[in-house]
Parts: sequence; C-alpha cells; structure tokens
Amino acid sequence: MLAKSNDSDTESNEYNGGERITSDLAENEDASFGDNDEENEIDNKSNNDNEEYELEPEEDPKKPGKSSGKKQDWGLILGRKGKDVFVHQLVNTQVKSNKRVTLNVLNEILAYSNILVSEDTLNSLLAIPRLVFYDLHKQETLDLIYDKLGTPHSKIQAQGVYIFTYLGTGQKYVGSSSQLAFRLKGYLNQTHKSTGKLLPLMKEVGLSNLRLEVICLPYYPEFKSEIILEQYFLLDPSFNLNTIRVSNNPSGSNSKALFMYNRDQSILYYCTTQQKDFISKLNISHFTFTKHLTNGTYYLGKYLFTREINSTARESHMTLPEIALMLKRDRIKFNKEKPVNSLSKAIVLIDVQSKEELLFESLGQCINFLKSKGFSASQKTLVKRLNSDLSYKGYICKTINK
Repeated sequence: MLAKSNDSDTESNEYNGGERITSDLAENEDASFGDNDEENEIDNKSNNDNEEYELEPEEDPKKPGKSSGKKQDWGLILGRKGKDVFVHQLVNTQVKSNKRVTLNVLNEILAYSNILVSEDTLNSLLAIPRLVFYDLHKQETLDLIYDKLGTPHSKIQAQGVYIFTYLGTGQKYVGSSSQLAFRLKGYLNQTHKSTGKLLPLMKEVGLSNLRLEVICLPYYPEFKSEIILEQYFLLDPSFNLNTIRVSNNPSGSNSKALFMYNRDQSILYYCTTQQKDFISKLNISHFTFTKHLTNGTYYLGKYLFTREINSTARESHMTLPEIALMLKRDRIKFNKEKPVNSLSKAIVLIDVQSKEELLFESLGQCINFLKSKGFSASQKTLVKRLNSDLSYKGYICKTINK
C-alpha cells in the first residue's frame, strides 16, 4: 500500500537566485518532418514540442502545436460528460476521501491512459531527487533552469514533472511534459493565456513568491513515466491549484483511437490514442503517417492507418518490438534498390537490472538514445559489445537477424 506524498528524505538540489544550496529534505511532491521517402524514416527523431499532445488547460490554444480553430469542449475536458466521466469520478472520490493512495486505485485511473505501473516502478519514480528553484523572477535562475533541463528549443530536453508552490499559502500545482524546458518557458515568461488558477495567481503575487520543483524522469518505451507521477500527485488534495485532476486528460481529436490494419482490414496490428506513438515507437515519420492517415492510402503499400474501428478484424497479438521489426523489414523490401549498410542493423538493448528490452532500428538510433540519457556513448565501443555478455552503459546489446 502506497501512502500519499508528504515530506520525504529524498535528497534534492535547491537553487536560490542562481546559487546552489544543498538540502537533505524536500517536499515530495521524432522522425523527419518533411521526408516523404518512407524507407528513410529510421534515424531522425523529432524533439519538437510543437508535437506535444498533452493537454494543459493554462496553455494558449493559439500557440504553435496546440489545437486551434475549434472551441474546446470543457464539459468533456473537465469530465462532466462523455466517455471519461467515470475516471473523473474515481479521482474526485479519492481526493475527497483523504485516504492513502493504493496501487490498485492508481492503476484503475491510469488504465484510461493505457498505463499499468508496478509498485517497484512507482517507488523508484518517487525516490528520484528533485531540483528546487527560488527567485523565479531573476534571469540567473532562468539561466540555471535551462542549464539543468536544456534550452526550450534544444533537441535534447529533460522529461518529467514540475511543481509550483505559492509560498504564502502552500497551494500547489503539478504538471508534466516530455520537454520540460519548452513547457516551463511559457510559465516563467508569463506568456500563457491567463486561465485556470495558477496563471492568474502568478500574475497577482509575482514569480518571486513561488517555488519551482522539477523531477527529471527516465525514459520508458511502453509508457510515459511523467504521466504516472503527475497522476499520483493529482490525487493529493494539497495540489489545489489544478482544475483538472486526470493526468494526460484527452481532448478533441487526440482522444480518438488510431488503428493500424493490413490492406483489407482483416488484421489489427496496433491501436493507440496517441499519434506520436506511431512516430516514436514504430519509427514512422510524422509527415508520412499524417499523409496516409489523411488520404486513406497504404503505408509501404501494405498497411492502413485509420480512426475507424473494424469489429470483424482479428488481433495479431504481436508485441511492439515485433511490429517495429516487421515494418523495418517491409521498408527494406519497399526500397530494395537502396543498399543497407552496417548502421542499419536492428539493435535490442536489454536493461541489466529491469530486463526491459528496447528495440532500435539502427546503431545510430541506439547511440542517440544512450546520449539522450546523458551517456558519452561510442559507436566503436557499442559494436564491440554487440552479442556479447558484456554490458554497455547498463545494457546488454544484441543484434536482430533479418
């Protein structure tokens, strides 16, 4: 059984006006975009947060990457109507009860985001140290934040959870992003539309009266760890500046399921509510995916992307790595005249501790992933460790036979 987050002994790093202060206590709290060459979709990933699909009610919907032109249905967003009413009721019941958050309750809520978390994984996320920043109105603090998280438009940024606390009352707000620097820029520059509770409060009391905590989280191939931790905190009544208490709350077209079938729709290979899953997990470029989804044409001449469910289709029961490998083989066949060099080998990284497997379609992709984790990865060394029992940066590295 998991208790709600109160004070913990997790070490944190506090930053006050650009000066680092060590504290032993802290509150607990893809693919190329213009490439229509379907066989060249392997090595380039987009890190542009304009493809951010998470809903933040305080964000300006007219900003790039946010849905615009259609008025948001706040009845759906706030869980007052539609298919997600029940999950909002679950959350509200938990918050009002003031009871400890159990793993079963958390997973019942996360199921609406297609996520299931183990107790070990959750506890490991809660134990991660956080960065604490004060004097948010000072430029040196802003510079320090970007130094730690990456600049708002850099290719590599930290992902995780951020917590704003009003020092006068202790009121708190929690949010999450796969690109923290980009998301926080809008708050710290106060360019977001003044909606919800947090942004009006920021303008009223000033950034100098707020504390920012940031928890940078690890990458998981099957789910977004920031969604898990954000939802855990949202079940805590002390986060009373949040108007929406369901993490990754879907809205508009992003909440409608996407399906991947064969040509005659007799086989269902994959289903998700997030378009970027096709980009990040199946290595399909944003341009190519959108083109086939919009036109109803066939990817690689074999696969159909659609938002319409076919109840007569049978499920393939293939795992994500198996589907990704199938598409890799089909891309090679589709472009059979293009030579495939050694950098195009499919690589599997196996985490030594968790035994989790990550599939990459090339050595280059694998190296980029390790570098995004902060490792000084070397292609030469990685090649030496392939198909051996020697770990590299905490992973066993293997190639996959075509």
